[in-house]
Amino acid sequence: MARTVEPCGGSLNPSAPIGRGRPGLDIHQQITDDIIKAIEAGTPPWHKGWVSGVPHFNASSGQSYKGINQIVLGMQPRTDPRWVTWKQANHMDLRIGKGEKGVRLVKWVEVDRHKAEAKAGTDGEVLVVEGSRALIAKVFTVFNAAQVEGMAPMPERQTDFQPAEAVEAVIWGLQEDSGGRLKLNFGGNQPAYYPRTDEIRIPPASDFLSVEDFHATLLHEAVHATGHPKRLARLHIDGGGMKGAERAREELTAELGAALTLASIGLPPSPSCMQSHAAYLSSWLDLLKRDKREIFRAASLAQKACTYLTERAVAAVPKMQQFRQAQSGPEQVAILRTAVQIRKSHLNPSPQRVA
Repeated sequence: MARTVEPCGGSLNPSAPIGRGRPGLDIHQQITDDIIKAIEAGTPPWHKGWVSGVPHFNASSGQSYKGINQIVLGMQPRTDPRWVTWKQANHMDLRIGKGEKGVRLVKWVEVDRHKAEAKAGTDGEVLVVEGSRALIAKVFTVFNAAQVEGMAPMPERQTDFQPAEAVEAVIWGLQEDSGGRLKLNFGGNQPAYYPRTDEIRIPPASDFLSVEDFHATLLHEAVHATGHPKRLARLHIDGGGMKGAERAREELTAELGAALTLASIGLPPSPSCMQSHAAYLSSWLDLLKRDKREIFRAASLAQKACTYLTERAVAAVPKMQQFRQAQSGPEQVAILRTAVQIRKSHLNPSPQRVA
């Protein structure tokens, strides 16, 4: 039986060397080339998408797209986050408009190695063959709700949970998960995460051009914090810190992870946060041009970081509400004007940081 796996997930990894490719089809190169063009044009695609404040999702299943597919859909000039395949539209008694062109996405499916070529067909690629199993990449096409005749308008989002409270929940959940050891300190003029002391430092919200910039920067550093060895173990705390390609790779992961997390909690992209990371553009381009699978790896790591943060944020909400109701006890809470509530801690010097 075939098994669909998360992008860059599962027991077989599509970032590994290709087992057998199908001539004329290179899914990874096609998507990488599109992203390179967007970056060279001046704006990385993850700073253009999610203008609705909602992640792109499948209108039939209700499930959000993951990893690289979320990034690809974010590149499209669409304000409606709903997408469907041709078959799904038919099952919903809807029609794709005449002449409309869809967006190609990719899914990875684990199958029996003896059936890999047949399963790949003409629109797939055999990526990895290990033992009795094989991993194939399959292309599928989706259409935006605006391209579908008869699609009802998207219902207005109903929630009494404010985006700023969601950012607060992300930080609270990250601290609760680490037993309160993660420190969040305000001051200085350079946001950074220090793995050795497990500490986020960030200027006060009033120093940023907008609340959106503050939120985006705080989540960027939170994604870095997920890489600590006691969490998702992307980072190391010994040695002199990351340099070169390793540094660029982690910054790309943090950028994507922050963008995915912003979309997950209903916040639009930061209007000017990109300027603070402009120095990384050339290094990101170098990474992508050297390896067509780099953006897939980064998107996979970013998705894992986003999932890590949002799951713990959801778990933290009841504790936050209980604490607010109590409003007493020895533990003091700093409430920022942006409504992000965190624990106070002291600023300590540290030799290593990740911006």
